[in-house]
Amino acid sequence: MTKKELDTGENKIQQICSLLRVETLEPAKEEAGRLVEEAKQQAQQIIDNAEKEAESHLQRAHEQIEKDRSVFQSAMQQAAGQCFESLKQKIQSKLFNQELDSIIQQAAAKPDVIAAIITAIVDALKKEGSSANLEAVIPRAVSADEVNRLLAENILTALQKGGVSLGSFAAGAQVKLVDKQMTLDLSDAVLKELLANYLRKDFRELIFQA
Repeated sequence: MTKKELDTGENKIQQICSLLRVETLEPAKEEAGRLVEEAKQQAQQIIDNAEKEAESHLQRAHEQIEKDRSVFQSAMQQAAGQCFESLKQKIQSKLFNQELDSIIQQAAAKPDVIAAIITAIVDALKKEGSSANLEAVIPRAVSADEVNRLLAENILTALQKGGVSLGSFAAGAQVKLVDKQMTLDLSDAVLKELLANYLRKDFRELIFQA
């Protein structure tokens, strides 16, 4: 093979290699680069989406926690209010009602107090022109003779039986208008209710400062 033929063969090989590089290797390299870049972009997109999703989950978790905390606090406040009100009622029942019962039982079961109640009712009825056919009733445990002794003569005269009779209550007194079938009741139960209406608010303010 001559030198000229050898040079010509080498040129053809170089041309073929150059052609392969231009038509095959370089496009393949460019395609590989593009694929790598796309893969990077997709990976970054996946990461960004994952971060956004994680942030969204975290936000929802925080919102649910705040919601649950608000519901819990509201329930606790309501329960505390109910417990406090229940405590008020129990204290009022144990202290106020029992003490009021004791006061009425002691004070309104005294003969002089009972006589004063009867006198006040009868005098009021006389002023209203309704003093006929009256009957006075006193607690069962109080001496009728002692109460009669404490009543003025005009009060005894106004009473149908000329004196008092015994009832089933424990303190206070009742005056009945027999012909009208009415009873003016200042017995222990009624006295307790009347006094409670005036004293309960003061008692609650004193105990609870409310």
